[in-house]
Amino acid sequence: MRLVFSLVFAIWLGATLSPALAQDDLDMHALNEAGKAALSSGDVATAARIFQQLADAGDPNGMNNLGLLYYTGQGVAKDPALAFSLHKRSADHPAMVKPQASYHTGMAYLMGDVVPRDVAIALSYLERAAAMDFGPAEYEMGLLYLTEPTIADATRALRIFQSAAIHNSPAAAYEAGRMIATGQGTPADVVMALDYLHVAADSGVPDAYYLLGLLAEWDYREGGPIDAAVKWYEKAEAAGIEEAASRRWEMQTMGPPSHAKQAEYRLNRNDPAGAYPFLVQSCGKNEVYGCYYQAVALADGRGIQQDRFTAMSMFEKLCLDTANYGCTEFARATLLLGGSAGATRNQKAQSIFRDECSTGDPSADACYSVALMSWDDSFGLRSELVARQYAGISCQMRRTNNEACQMQRHFQIQDSWKDFGKQSASSKPAKPNFFEGLLYGLVVGAQQQTGSSGNAATQYGEAARQREAARTQFAIEAMRPGSRHYGSCPTVNSPGC
Repeated sequence: MRLVFSLVFAIWLGATLSPALAQDDLDMHALNEAGKAALSSGDVATAARIFQQLADAGDPNGMNNLGLLYYTGQGVAKDPALAFSLHKRSADHPAMVKPQASYHTGMAYLMGDVVPRDVAIALSYLERAAAMDFGPAEYEMGLLYLTEPTIADATRALRIFQSAAIHNSPAAAYEAGRMIATGQGTPADVVMALDYLHVAADSGVPDAYYLLGLLAEWDYREGGPIDAAVKWYEKAEAAGIEEAASRRWEMQTMGPPSHAKQAEYRLNRNDPAGAYPFLVQSCGKNEVYGCYYQAVALADGRGIQQDRFTAMSMFEKLCLDTANYGCTEFARATLLLGGSAGATRNQKAQSIFRDECSTGDPSADACYSVALMSWDDSFGLRSELVARQYAGISCQMRRTNNEACQMQRHFQIQDSWKDFGKQSASSKPAKPNFFEGLLYGLVVGAQQQTGSSGNAATQYGEAARQREAARTQFAIEAMRPGSRHYGSCPTVNSPGC
């Protein structure tokens, strides 16, 4: 019988319910659904009769729904006091499993229109509704913790707003975004704030339009695009926020940010290609920022085709114009060009590296660069004595197996080979080390194949010298940053391996 009653009741909206019908015979759920269906169709009078029948039968959902009608005056005479009574009875009913009655009861205590205002009682009812993930109740709780002096706690308010936003409260999403954007109750985080504000804006919250416009305007003043700010201000203005129009006008009137600002904005967002045209325009106005980062882009090939020679020239000009800005970068660019910068620039670069190496806070890289430029013939600054000195300084500073220590080891091996070449054949050690044994075997083998004669020690030393020359050339390539052999170790016997 209950199944049949449930199926036909939605059609039988106009029928009169018998007062004598026992509570146990009522299908409460079906009645509530029928009442809501009547309300949705605009038949408020029928909905009111159904909800009254349920309330008289002690159904907490019926009480809640009837209370809402008396609160709004739909289908019945508006009666806030009766609405409060019905909502409170519903909220306190042990079978009440929905949050709306607790929410309305809490709001009545919060507003203080029907009963004396009592924040503590209001909070207790709102907490019961919030425990059932009811976003509106969480939103009101968040406002209380944000504004009520006796319980003010911005961090807790933000946490509640964030939960309410998850539970479909656009107003709470706006409050969470606003607090995060301004650093209230948490460190400011514009990126996170935007996530919440866009949720609120998508639901039509006008204040979210305006705040998104403000954030986009700040972005524009830092070099970002103007389109986003204009769009949000126009939406806010259309929603009735008059101040949005004046802000949009002021922003458009002041003109775009400097080229340097626009370039910096894009570089900070990892958009070197977008930044490069602004860097060129900034440098064209002799702005140090634009010239420096244009040279950096050319040196690294970020956002533009790599051109180390032009980068070096720009760094050199900066170094001359500003006394020291860009000098280190000029020296490094010159080093990476492998000697092709010219004798004068090579000398100047090495001088800069020397100064860095001898400062109160010396740079191991600078010391090594002096050594490399003194050792590599391509720079025209050949001085093995200087190379040995600065390689030793750099190696000692790092105390690890790096390029400088490998260069120092190479010099030590070279010295050992020279000493070994001066010895007579009869004085060779019975158990030579790896390098000595290899060279000695090569010399003796060559003599046996060709039948040559002569001083074996001399030939041994000559072979050592030739091998050293080949190793030296490879070592220069392997230790020059930017070269094709940099860091290579073709055999376990090579310098630095």
